[in-house]
Amino acid sequence: MVSILYSERIFPRTKQDSEETIALSLLDATTVHFAHTCSTWLCEAPETAAGPEFDLADHLRQSLRVVLDAYPQWCGRINAITTLDGAAGPHTQRFGRVYVQYGTPQDPGVEFRVAETTATLDTVCPALRTVDQPVWNRQEIPPEKFVPSTALSNALQPDILDDAGLLPPLLAIQLTNLACGGFILTVKIVHPLADIQSLVYFVKDWASVSRSVLSNTPCPTLNPLFEPGLLDSLAAGDIDAVEPDMAIIQRAKSMPLHRYDWWASSPNSPWPVKVPEALAGKMLSPAGKPMPWSEWNITEPVSHYVVHLNRHQVEAILKGATCGLSRDMGPTRISQHDAILAHVWSCINRARNLEEDSQPVHCDLVYGVRPAFKLDKSFLGSPMLMINVEMSSADVTAGSRPCNIPALQSIAQRIRQTIGEVSQPDLLAAHLHSVAYEESPQRIWQAFLGRRHILVTSWARAGLYEIDFGLGSSPIIRYADSFIPDMDGTIVIKEAPPLKKEDTSDGSLPSSWTANGVDISLRLRSEDMDRLLSDSMLFPQNTSNE
Repeated sequence: MVSILYSERIFPRTKQDSEETIALSLLDATTVHFAHTCSTWLCEAPETAAGPEFDLADHLRQSLRVVLDAYPQWCGRINAITTLDGAAGPHTQRFGRVYVQYGTPQDPGVEFRVAETTATLDTVCPALRTVDQPVWNRQEIPPEKFVPSTALSNALQPDILDDAGLLPPLLAIQLTNLACGGFILTVKIVHPLADIQSLVYFVKDWASVSRSVLSNTPCPTLNPLFEPGLLDSLAAGDIDAVEPDMAIIQRAKSMPLHRYDWWASSPNSPWPVKVPEALAGKMLSPAGKPMPWSEWNITEPVSHYVVHLNRHQVEAILKGATCGLSRDMGPTRISQHDAILAHVWSCINRARNLEEDSQPVHCDLVYGVRPAFKLDKSFLGSPMLMINVEMSSADVTAGSRPCNIPALQSIAQRIRQTIGEVSQPDLLAAHLHSVAYEESPQRIWQAFLGRRHILVTSWARAGLYEIDFGLGSSPIIRYADSFIPDMDGTIVIKEAPPLKKEDTSDGSLPSSWTANGVDISLRLRSEDMDRLLSDSMLFPQNTSNE
């Protein structure tokens, strides 16, 4: 049972001098209907020397006001172009483009909630979970209990005032105090403003301010880069021109990306197709394939488990995926992430009984473009797309059979090959050009779910366990959780927490993101999940003596 003690809206410590209106990037605009970016940190009781009068909620509130000075746009409002009036103007004025307004008296601020629960940290997340509970049922104590229920703004929907007459915020935070003295901190934000890298960057900035306040030292200079136009400037061709460059469009179409059209009629669709009102009278050409709803029954129950692979199991998977291959293969070298994903994808297809099926299956992998475009990790927003790693189901399923190293290699190589194709800057630039000329940036979905798809988000190297609010002499984060809706085929891969506090107490970081093993958050149709968890191939044999 979680009880809300109070909630309030938090604003930057420094008031804005003037109103700002800034168009978000083309890729930001494609994420308007995505689930919110949301992460939860389950933490040990603070060990701060501030004394018994220390008020954690007040401390976090005050340090939040300071950090929001560097993120004022997250306190504002988000809107979209909903008319065709700007069709011939700059690309930022076209239908469906999204912009943020802030520095006005109408700014909704950031929702900050404080709650309490009778649960303890051990009941929510056992201390030795990775050892004693490598298969962890996340529906026993649903994580949404600790996620702020505050409705966030949607750029394409009218804002609805809450019971207090307040506009919906873009960012909501909840601090839940546990009965043992520990706490849970959850941060959720609308996707166009932040992917997981941006969210973690913000929380790290917040934590650095917290440490400064507690140590009575000057606050650090915070330098998040909120410049969405920088990404759009990397688009190929002239995206302000009235007509697209068809040569560039054709190049973009060569990329391994799905193009599922939300506006195309499809049999078995659970919802009626709804074209935006502004476009209802316009003759619209097909933009992609209809959604394959026959492959996804959204009414079937879905189970959610976290599967932990220890580092020896990760090493065994990597060894199987790279056996006989040269260590120096440059950009085609299979990574640990490629190998883990290949193994998991193969096991899931076995659980879906697709061994004898020869039709394609798809690993829809979220790919961040910061490295390819040489954008700094401080670059805020959601600069991402979803790539289609496609193979026959029989080939993917073979990778999880005993001793079938060549099959696992071929899956990992296909993953690496597809990433390599997409990561070419000139192709990504062509993709930006293509998005600029869609009827709406939200029309195309580059993924799907259900029997033939998995939708994979990687939080590897996101720095989930590198956050230190200065509340103890050693790291106090027991587990960092992702929160997404329970839908068949959604996967999150992330590093596991340090098993021992002293692992990083000297300030050093693990030599590899898999040093403490890997946590894989799996949401699958319950019937398939049962088969997956009973599959002896899911956990490779640990040949280590440790």
